[in-house]
Amino acid sequence: MAFLSGYKLDRRDIRAFIILALFFGLLASFAGWIVSGHLAKADRVNRLLETKVCSNCDLDGTDLDKADLEQAELEDVTLRRTSLQNANLQAANLLRAILSEAHLQRANLSDANLGEAILNQVNLDEANLSGADLSRAYLGDSSLRQANLIGADLSETNLARADLTDANLRDTDLGDTNLSRAHLPSADLRRAHLGGADLDSVTLTEANLFRANLPRANLNRAKLQKTDLQDANLSNADLSHADLSSANLSNAYLGEANLSHANLSGTTMFGTNLAKANLSHADLSGANFSGVNLRRADLSGANLSGIDLSTAKLCKTRMPDETMENRDC
Repeated sequence: MAFLSGYKLDRRDIRAFIILALFFGLLASFAGWIVSGHLAKADRVNRLLETKVCSNCDLDGTDLDKADLEQAELEDVTLRRTSLQNANLQAANLLRAILSEAHLQRANLSDANLGEAILNQVNLDEANLSGADLSRAYLGDSSLRQANLIGADLSETNLARADLTDANLRDTDLGDTNLSRAHLPSADLRRAHLGGADLDSVTLTEANLFRANLPRANLNRAKLQKTDLQDANLSNADLSHADLSSANLSNAYLGEANLSHANLSGTTMFGTNLAKANLSHADLSGANFSGVNLRRADLSGANLSGIDLSTAKLCKTRMPDETMENRDC
C-alpha cells in the first residue's frame, strides 16, 4: 500500500512538472513573440526613415520625434499613440491612416494627404496643416490649439468637441463639417467656407469670421459674443438661441436666417440684410440697426428697447406687437 501511495504522489509531481514546463514554455514563446515584434517594428522604423515608404505598416507606439518624413508614403499606416512631435511630414501621403492619440505637436503636415484618416484625441497643437487634405477625416476630441490650417480642405470632416483655440483657418474649406460643441475662441476664419456645417453649441467667442461663407449652417445655441461677422454670408442659417451679443454683423447677409430667441443685444448691424429673417422673441436691445434691411422680417415678441429704426427698411415687417409695418414698400 505504501508503494502504491508513493506511485500516486510521483504521478502528481510529474503532472505538475509538465504543467509548469508548458506554462514556462508558453511564457518564453510569448516573450519571444513580443521581442520579435519589437525587433520587427524597429526594423520597419529604420526602413521607413531610410526609404520613406511604409504603406499599411504597424507603427503603433513608436518614437518618431523630429523624423524627416517629407513626401513619405504612409497610406493605411497605423500610428496609434505614436510620438511625432516636430516631425516633418510635409506632402506625406497618410490617406486613411490611423493616428488615434498620437502626439503631433508642432509637426509639419503642410500639403499632406490625410483624407479619411482617423485622428481622434490627437494633439496637433501648433502643427502646420496649411494646404493639407483632411476631407472626411475624424478629429473628434482632438486638440489643434494655435494650429495653422490656412487653405486646408476640411470638408465633411468630423471635428466634434475639438479644441481649435487661436487656430488659423483662413480660407479653409469646412463645408458640411461637424463642429458641434467645438471650441474656437479667437480663431481666424476669415473667408472660410462653412456652408452646411454643423456648428451646434460651438464656441466662437471673439473669432474672426470676416467674409466667411455660412449658408445653411447650423449655429443653434452657438456662442458668438464679440465675434466679427462683417460681410459674412449667413443665408438660411439657423442661429436660434445663439448668443451674438456685441458681435459685429455689419453688411452681413442673413436673408431667411432663423434668429428666434437669439441674443443680439449690443450688436452692430450697419447695412445688415435681414430680409425674411425670423427674429421672433430675439433680444435686440441696444443694437445698432442703421440701414438694416428688415423687409418681410418677423420681429414678433422681440425686445427692441433702445433701437432706432428710423433708417431701417420696413416692408411687410411683422413688429413685436404683431402689427405689420409697410413704411418702405
